[in-house]
Amino acid sequence: MQSTIESFSVRLAMSWAASALLISAAAAQDAKPPIQPLELKIYPLDVAVNKDTAYVADRRMHGVWKWAGGELSELFRGSPKFRTPLNATRTVAIDHKGNVLVGDSATREIYRFVDGKPEPITGGKIGTPADIAVAKDGTIYVADLELHKVMKIAPDSAKVEHFADVNPRGLCVDSKGTLWVVSQNDEQLLTLDSDGKATAVVKKRTFNFPHQVAVNSGGEAFVTDGYEKAIWRVVPGKEPEVWFKGEPLDNPVGITLVDDLPVVVDPRVRKVFKFSADAKPTVWFEIAEK
Repeated sequence: MQSTIESFSVRLAMSWAASALLISAAAAQDAKPPIQPLELKIYPLDVAVNKDTAYVADRRMHGVWKWAGGELSELFRGSPKFRTPLNATRTVAIDHKGNVLVGDSATREIYRFVDGKPEPITGGKIGTPADIAVAKDGTIYVADLELHKVMKIAPDSAKVEHFADVNPRGLCVDSKGTLWVVSQNDEQLLTLDSDGKATAVVKKRTFNFPHQVAVNSGGEAFVTDGYEKAIWRVVPGKEPEVWFKGEPLDNPVGITLVDDLPVVVDPRVRKVFKFSADAKPTVWFEIAEK
């Protein structure tokens, strides 16, 4: 009897071991290649342009890149330590005086660069700044993912006000001064008047995962869609259409305009693209460590 029990125990242990080996082998086949160090260090999310100089907010570099004169340099590199300035850089914009603004969720802050150094504006009164837009008079609008609101900072002020409860992700102010919002609600694209009252432009869910919007002088809105690997165009009075889709884009996020045409940054391919009027992309520059 004892021998029978021992024999059964041995067979059971061998069976478990064989099963474990099979599971490990299957997991190894299904496993994705390890992330390379470069991919950990670089994740550009947003782009802003002032004249011929581009600024790129990089979440994993903890700072901002500067592209000028055909060369890439660091405007600012923060610390990987949480709750330090620009540790979680998400968005970049240019204010009415040409200063660089940066949104950082680690310190819940909007920074203005003065003499190459980031200076906090609000005293940590922002939650998770996903996008920044600036009006001609200097009013700053912030899409706050944590509060699900558009926040407003008056010119030369540190006071943060709740402006509109529209669950925003992306913002832009067009050439006429209208504030546009990419919303995570069913009405995915809105405009806001001076009192924060919303008017739906896209009234039903159309985009898959929209990030940001830029609007040209003709009133055409361009929306980046990460899941679709696409850029949508929304022409007044018409249904939204896919303007460009697929390679070389993999996850388009940040968007702005240069010469009234879209400029897009993609964090997965780590490149900034310029688009022609007929929706043809060219690489403007690549984000890469030297």
